[in-house]
Amino acid sequence: MKTRTRFLALAMVATFAIAGCGDDNSNENGNDNTSPSPGRTSTPVRTTGPTSAPTTAPTTAPTPTTAPSDSGTVQTPTPTSTGSGAACNGEGDKLSVTVTSLAGSDLDTGWTGIAHNSQAIREAKVTTDLDCVGNDCTVNGDALINTVFGAPLPLSSGGVSSCVINEFREGITGTYNCESGCSESAVKLRSRVFLVLDQNKPCPPCVGDPTPNDGQKGGTCDGGKTPGAACDVGGISDLFQNAGGAPPDAGSTSNDCQPTGSPVGILNIDLNPLTTGSVTVAASVNCLSGAFPAGSCYCPGQVQPNSCIPDGVCPASGVCEQNPPIGVCSGQPFRQCFLTSGPTADCEDISPGAGNCESQQQPCFGNSITRTGQCGTDNGVLAAIFCIPATQASAINTVAGLPGPGAATLPSSQVRTPRQ
Repeated sequence: MKTRTRFLALAMVATFAIAGCGDDNSNENGNDNTSPSPGRTSTPVRTTGPTSAPTTAPTTAPTPTTAPSDSGTVQTPTPTSTGSGAACNGEGDKLSVTVTSLAGSDLDTGWTGIAHNSQAIREAKVTTDLDCVGNDCTVNGDALINTVFGAPLPLSSGGVSSCVINEFREGITGTYNCESGCSESAVKLRSRVFLVLDQNKPCPPCVGDPTPNDGQKGGTCDGGKTPGAACDVGGISDLFQNAGGAPPDAGSTSNDCQPTGSPVGILNIDLNPLTTGSVTVAASVNCLSGAFPAGSCYCPGQVQPNSCIPDGVCPASGVCEQNPPIGVCSGQPFRQCFLTSGPTADCEDISPGAGNCESQQQPCFGNSITRTGQCGTDNGVLAAIFCIPATQASAINTVAGLPGPGAATLPSSQVRTPRQ
């Protein structure tokens, strides 16, 4: 039996691109240190979903409990009825779930706002196990340790580009409910960040492969460590797909096509929780700059809360209303432009398809950050808030605003199958 369902305990993560801005909390000598979580004074709340898999299938909604997470956050879940208690609609108690990332993700990284409103890749897939009692399942992701999540992630903001390779540094743990599709998990990534000069092609693309993730290497690598090598597309970035001035399928990347050089950061990113519910984090860390009120930053070493003048206060609109507007290209929003240079000078004239230079106010994080996921038995959304330390590349740190917070919402769909 194969059932299309929503298992929102995995994905992106990153993929969450998250990592994507580049965070370096370790080095090539193996000095990995887990990135700190944002200071949380408010309580993340799941809208639905169990806290753990029960030893027996409950017939009524479980009693709410509280339990500290790895970061010390106390979570108060909203209880969810397990319905009829049927074992995952008769599929059994041992299942596998393949998670596929979808288009429409939103990734906001760093305090400057320049690297906000980016995207993670779609068509990335990962499989994990579910061990279920009734409709309540625990997530068993031990087999993922040290494996790659998806394909290399291309990112570019403010003229600075990077290619990010994500790995699971620990097994995914968490809970999932077959009936509601609600889930909450801890996902811990190791992300290798490469600084790249080509803004149109941050990661070496796999060109010409007709079907992603089919095991058939129908494309060839354009550049990177193995130019011309056969490749199977493992993920697609819509921001770079068919970008002007870039090769066809510039947004299609593959683990067969690795970037050259050495990483400027080997980062640990903790998505804890990665949830289908809602998570809110309040600023509670003192900024490195003493010019801002105590407790107005999110992450250790963060210089200031945002780019808003004159006092670092982000309005309810979510943009720095008193700042001069910045310019971005309409067709390639990762590309900044000068509003005084004319509508096409820094966009279409440089990269066909980039469109016109458009004015926008710089996004900002306020005194709290909220992201909301969505449960579902087919498609849904994962949400997470996290910290990103600084990289070894000052260009990345300056443009994105690192160390600083990150936030993401990640649409995904899943296929659930019984394990043998």
